[in-house]
Amino acid sequence: MRPLREIARDALNDPTLKGSARAWSTPYLNALTHCDTASDTYIFETAREQIPYALSNLQSWRGESARSNKAALRSHYNNYQTLGTYDVCLMSIEC
Repeated sequence: MRPLREIARDALNDPTLKGSARAWSTPYLNALTHCDTASDTYIFETAREQIPYALSNLQSWRGESARSNKAALRSHYNNYQTLGTYDVCLMSIEC
């Protein structure tokens, strides 16, 4: 799985990302360029909290690169969801 930073950079550098999709998703994509996985934290929020905002603002982005980048973001989000935040918290407390 590609790191979030690569996915976000690809999206930001894609010429087909235009208009309101670019304007509103840029802050979230910029935050994701500092993360590798959904569990990474940027300032006060995890990437898992940023991904839904980015996807919501990318809804009007169309095309093959849009589909592949949004699918990669969803994959990161869903893979983190299956791990479960409660289990992650317990593991970090016990160690």
